[in-house]
Amino acid sequence: MTEFWVSQSNKWCEYCKCWLKDTAQSWAVHERGTGHQENVARKLREMRQKQDRDKRDEEQLAAAMDRVEQEAQRQYKADRKAEEEAVKARLGEWVFNVEAGYYYNAVHRWYYDTKTRMYYGGNPVEWTDKPTMPHEARYEVMNKPPPVPAAPAAARCSSGSGPAAVAGQKYAVAGSRVVNKHPLSEVGGYQLHSIQGTIGGAKGVGHASRGGSSSAGAAAGTAADAKRKRDGSAAGGSGKELSKEDREFLARREAARQRVQQRTAASFGLT
Repeated sequence: MTEFWVSQSNKWCEYCKCWLKDTAQSWAVHERGTGHQENVARKLREMRQKQDRDKRDEEQLAAAMDRVEQEAQRQYKADRKAEEEAVKARLGEWVFNVEAGYYYNAVHRWYYDTKTRMYYGGNPVEWTDKPTMPHEARYEVMNKPPPVPAAPAAARCSSGSGPAAVAGQKYAVAGSRVVNKHPLSEVGGYQLHSIQGTIGGAKGVGHASRGGSSSAGAAAGTAADAKRKRDGSAAGGSGKELSKEDREFLARREAARQRVQQRTAASFGLT
């Protein structure tokens, strides 16, 4: 039988930088050797040292950047202060003069009256609204009020049926609901329109008008009384005994009607 020679492959050792036969026995002998173990220990030591150096370099870089940032902030503050002092020296400062009762600018030598918005000074000395000074040095320019911030999006909502209504809208709370106030709610119910003998009769609220006057404790309008009589809820009805279901239905309807009347009265400022 013919035998063929087969070449064995080799394997590279990264620690010792040499080739070995790719067999389990060769690698076991090599890894137990003193040279291989020293090379592995040296490689691990170099890796730790490199990690320490990288960490130290990062710390030094962070400290250097921090020093640069602090120096930049210090220089920025110094520049801002120098700029403010230069502007103050050029435009001056308006200081209230207690003896004269006006604000005075010592750089341009002008007085300013906040009531009349007039300036006093110049050559010849006179009252004027066009002082001979730079525009940016005038009192109304240097003391301009800050702009009013815009209302948030929730406050700009056009809906008026909830808490996120337009800012400045007045509301009256009736029970657990939020309803818009009537424009005439502040003047009182007695000044609402009189319709069919009832003040505020257009909404079914208010009190009966007698002789051009009304009282806050008067009885409800005749229209509401007639409606209750038609419903059979008032005393002296048809005399027919109602069933339990009918009585419960009328009680629920009457309670709902009172809640609606209460909310409507609150929106008109009658409660």
